Amino acid sequence: MTSPHPLRRWTALTTTGAVIASLAVAGSVSSAAADTSATVTIDTGTVVQDDFLGIGVNVIPSALMERSRGFGYSDADWAIDAERIATIRPKVARVWFQIDWMEPDKGVYTWDSDRMKAFYKYLDAFKAAGTDIELNFGWKVGSTVHDWFGIPGVDPWTSAPADNAAYAASASALIDQLKNVRGYDNVKYLTYYNEPNGSWDFEAPGDQQAAYVQMAQAVHQRLVADGLRDEVEIWGPEETGAPAWTTYMAQNGGDAFDQYSFHTYGDSYGSVPASINARKSVAGGKPVNMSEFGWSDDNASGWDSGYANYVIAGANLGLHSLLVWQLNGTWTVDPDGDTNGTYNMWDALPLGLEPRKTFLSAGLLNRYIPAHSQVLQSSSSTSDVRTAAFRDAAGEYTVLVEAKGTAPTDLDVSFGTTAVNKDFHRVVYANDLVPDKNALLPTVSATLPAATGFSDQLDDGYSFAIYTTAAPAVQVRLGDVDPSVASGSTLPLTAEVLDGAPGVTWSVEGTGNGSVTSAGVFTPPVVDSERTVAVRATSTADPSSSAVARVTVTPQLTAGRVDPVQFDLDSGVYAGSEVLTLSTPTSGAQIRYTTDGSAPTANSTLYERPLILAETSTKLYRAAAFATGKQDSGVTSRLFKVGGVSQGPDGYTLCANEGGTCFFSGQQSVAFGGDGLFTYQAKTGPVSCDAATLGDPNPNGTQRCYVSPELPSSYPLVTLTNAGFEKPGGTKSKTGPFTNGWTFNSRSGIQNGQGPLGPPTPSEGQQVGYLKTDAGVQGTISQEAAFPAGEYQVVFALSGRSGYPAQSFDVLYDDSVIGSFSVGSTSSYETKRTPAFTSAGGRHTITFRATAPSGDRTAFLDAVRIEAPVPPEPAQLQNTGFEAPATTGVKSAPFTEGWSFVGRSGIQHNGSAFGAPTAPEGTQTALLQSRNGEHGSFTQTLDMAAGDYTLSYQASRRPGYSAVQTVQVLVDGVVVDSFAPPTATFTAHTSATFTVPAGDRQITFRGSAPSGDATAFVDQVVLTPVP
Repeated sequence: MTSPHPLRRWTALTTTGAVIASLAVAGSVSSAAADTSATVTIDTGTVVQDDFLGIGVNVIPSALMERSRGFGYSDADWAIDAERIATIRPKVARVWFQIDWMEPDKGVYTWDSDRMKAFYKYLDAFKAAGTDIELNFGWKVGSTVHDWFGIPGVDPWTSAPADNAAYAASASALIDQLKNVRGYDNVKYLTYYNEPNGSWDFEAPGDQQAAYVQMAQAVHQRLVADGLRDEVEIWGPEETGAPAWTTYMAQNGGDAFDQYSFHTYGDSYGSVPASINARKSVAGGKPVNMSEFGWSDDNASGWDSGYANYVIAGANLGLHSLLVWQLNGTWTVDPDGDTNGTYNMWDALPLGLEPRKTFLSAGLLNRYIPAHSQVLQSSSSTSDVRTAAFRDAAGEYTVLVEAKGTAPTDLDVSFGTTAVNKDFHRVVYANDLVPDKNALLPTVSATLPAATGFSDQLDDGYSFAIYTTAAPAVQVRLGDVDPSVASGSTLPLTAEVLDGAPGVTWSVEGTGNGSVTSAGVFTPPVVDSERTVAVRATSTADPSSSAVARVTVTPQLTAGRVDPVQFDLDSGVYAGSEVLTLSTPTSGAQIRYTTDGSAPTANSTLYERPLILAETSTKLYRAAAFATGKQDSGVTSRLFKVGGVSQGPDGYTLCANEGGTCFFSGQQSVAFGGDGLFTYQAKTGPVSCDAATLGDPNPNGTQRCYVSPELPSSYPLVTLTNAGFEKPGGTKSKTGPFTNGWTFNSRSGIQNGQGPLGPPTPSEGQQVGYLKTDAGVQGTISQEAAFPAGEYQVVFALSGRSGYPAQSFDVLYDDSVIGSFSVGSTSSYETKRTPAFTSAGGRHTITFRATAPSGDRTAFLDAVRIEAPVPPEPAQLQNTGFEAPATTGVKSAPFTEGWSFVGRSGIQHNGSAFGAPTAPEGTQTALLQSRNGEHGSFTQTLDMAAGDYTLSYQASRRPGYSAVQTVQVLVDGVVVDSFAPPTATFTAHTSATFTVPAGDRQITFRGSAPSGDATAFVDQVVLTPVP
């Protein structure tokens, strides 16, 4: 037996230390001592919880609905999706449901509608896999029921039901239909809507928590009346980040809830216990489920925060279940949506068969953590190894061990005095595993006999291992999962069984799809256009385990028929814009294509030149070729989902690959190159995209042409991609880790003006980058760029988060700090430059790295450029007229707006209660008050060049008060000026010359009256260098 992926080095030892000779893994096994050791101890007599449901998934069951069909989803794709469900065997599936699928008119149920039939297919697949269903009744609200379902004045797509009694009747009718009419006895749990605490589902006027409880109570009462309440257990409220909602349900829901459910994203292993306990502490002993968790980036799950450690924490802290968001990507219909590309275990299969790494990690946990098991008390001797232990109803043991992997580790697993006396099968997830089209889980890599324990050796590098005495997963590997064959030919297929007895049985799914011999030789049907057929290889010894080949059948080639259209790109997900070329070997044939899902005809759009696949688009291209006197080629199709990742210079769009022609009219700016190395020229289109015409900036790499209608006055010395953080667009906020020109970690990302961090209006475009510190983790933003040899500065726009403490950060060139910056609470952007640095040329990385060690701190960045050095501008004070923050009266300290105001200081508006004279500049002034020895002050830190300076300002007394306030000006704590305003009108004053060294200098205005109530007003501050 072999593994589907390269296996890391793992050593299997008995409890006495002897090497097991019969390892189920190829290659040598070393028994040398590891650098560290760990002992996992399992107390089989202490049960943490009696009924752990297991690990499950969320699924939106729309793959077989019309929108997915319109993107080319086929019955063969469904056969593979169902087979993957059978492979991972989730213990619980939260299946999302829209009421309009069953009830287009109020009280009229259409149990056999096309969308309901598509929904039933999922229930069939989960029932075959032994999966319990949590039915999520009501999610979005389809347009067909907008006229009767929702609350008037509320967004009809997300509205709570206007008629709770009707909603309850519908829920009861659906439960009866599924369980008693159609026999889906695995539908065991019921819940409503999704994340009602947010603004995207379950919207109701007034108290939304009360509205949710009233809805849930209506359903509960109707199920009782209909004799169906015992058929399901009800979960809720499916909140995210809002434990107060769970508290409210527990206090007010009564019997309407049997269990509670919540979602969490972004918690670390250290913080997720608090999220769990916040719900369990108010649940009154009822079970609590984490019904959504996951990570958007396929490489984000790991030691600090990941699938395995959430399961370990959840099981040990008494969670009833944990459900991964989500099973697979899909296209939703009415409302239209697209969940491909993030969070899921695999994308919709028309985009490609390769699953994400999440399939390997989350899939392994779904398959092997047993259902309805006891969680046993377990512990680890080291913080670098975590564990959870389970015992199922049959008495089989499963131990989950997660290893940080800082060094190879000798592992001992002890069951104390309990004699297990069974073999443990070991399956391992490690970060270097790469999934392939077979979508196989990691196979057994060793079998370890155990008496009262066993020993193993963990390799370095993050990983988790599952040790189980239950039978391992039998899987079938195909030699080719995605082959093609022409009608009139045959296709030999091969398969092998992993972790089970050899031998498979071959079959073809559906009727009219050809035939296959017992040896796996497939004879395709006769077709006029390309289509896919599912051919299944089933384990003879374990018929519940199989694999499905998606065979593409093409028309038979004949002299009287035009050859099929060929695409130079495969269906799939592409990070950014691409060039698509169509061709046919038949000379003189015309190619016609469509992008609306219809079959192309001789009147469809004529293919004349390569097509540009636009950023952030998803299109199914269907093409056919036509020639006079011949039968048309039949239809060939490819699906392309194109992301918004920047690949060319900002403001430019892809127009041609090297060797092609860039088509445009008039004069435009053309960039040619790749990997950050470009030439820029103004050209009149069309233009040949080649080195002879445009130069050769990247001779050893891929080069392309990009075009912009803007003719800039100058071109960049160093090309940064996504320098203004405008991609990905169309979202309020996107948090790392992800890469789009820049690489963002988990404490950095992109936001627009409506983002939750509240960035000021961007200095350019619609979006900014952000750099956070929170929970002791610092954000980083980095990009590799190509530098010609020379001197440079990094230039960027900088702002802080209003109302939050200052964020500090470094700017690095590779590993060298070239500038350090700090920004406090502000509402505007300031252009910053690093000191000049020298590059010897080549590829180097620019990094923005937060340095504040703690607190909740944010810096916003925009408009990053690499420029030639310029002489430093004279230091400029900010908010010198005290016009911000705007107030209609008095704004008292403490606050920061350019200046940091403390004590008896602040800003006042003309006509305020202080009775100040009219401001000489604008409508506001600063105020400095002293009362009985308590003084106000305001301070600003400025990066100043070494030299001599004066400070000018205007100051006034407070009318009607006899006490005189003397204004002191301090630089780095040293008084450099004192001025007592002579009257209650503003008087101009200039300090004596003072000298400062280069660097950050602290300038302070401070009141100093020794007694009484004295106030001075200050305005129009000017710092002037003295030549």
